[in-house]
Amino acid sequence: MLIPKPIEKNDVITVKLLTGEEILGRFEGEDENGLQVSRASVVAANPEGGLGLVPWMMSSAPEKISINKNTVVTFAPTVEQIADKFNEATSNIQIVK
Repeated sequence: MLIPKPIEKNDVITVKLLTGEEILGRFEGEDENGLQVSRASVVAANPEGGLGLVPWMMSSAPEKISINKNTVVTFAPTVEQIADKFNEATSNIQIVK
């Protein structure tokens, strides 16, 4: 049986909200009231029919957004392939495998 690795600072996580929204972000920490994430983004269709990432909150600074835990259904590490794309889109790092 595999024991899942705990979520650590800077891991890319997916957060599912009561509204049905699914947010990707870099985990910064949590407290009893909220999850702190940076670069909060959502997956959206682009004009070519593919998928891309867009900021979740267009008019706020992207660092350390706090998401109220009362609105969170669940959160978990993002699958590796999508986390790699998130890291490429939100930094100057190119993932080569």
